[in-house]
Amino acid sequence: MTAKKITGSGRDGSLKVRVKTAKKRTISSTLWLQRQLNDPYVLQARKDGWRSRAAYKLIEMDERYHLLKPNQKIVDLGAAPGGWSQVAIKKVGGKGRVIGIDLLDIDPIPGVEFTVILKRGFKTVRHVKPEASRAGSAELYVLATGFKGRAMTAPP
Repeated sequence: MTAKKITGSGRDGSLKVRVKTAKKRTISSTLWLQRQLNDPYVLQARKDGWRSRAAYKLIEMDERYHLLKPNQKIVDLGAAPGGWSQVAIKKVGGKGRVIGIDLLDIDPIPGVEFTVILKRGFKTVRHVKPEASRAGSAELYVLATGFKGRAMTAPP
């Protein structure tokens, strides 16, 4: 796995997808969809079998900082749709373990354990932004208390 430099489309003569505004779609949704359909990383991810363009972000960070090692235990928070989990399980393999957590259901990936809407496994789940966190910071914490047991792991 190596990070690829992927160039954009449009001016190089390749086709560019334009999206018409639909009655029920907002302008911002239309623009997002147009960006998504023309994103070279999205197109390459489909070709390479990754679930999302985010896989390339983790591959690039791993190549630069050597984050993922065989037999590690990895927790992928906000795992949907599973692009990072795909990369992680390929890198840690063997006795390694990858657990993906998200509020959304995620299609299975061999070797990855997915856990959903922490709400199944904990009595109380809160989103917390401590006062010590800078106002402009995007950091947000999920505080889950009152563990109910193994019930939070999604069925295979």
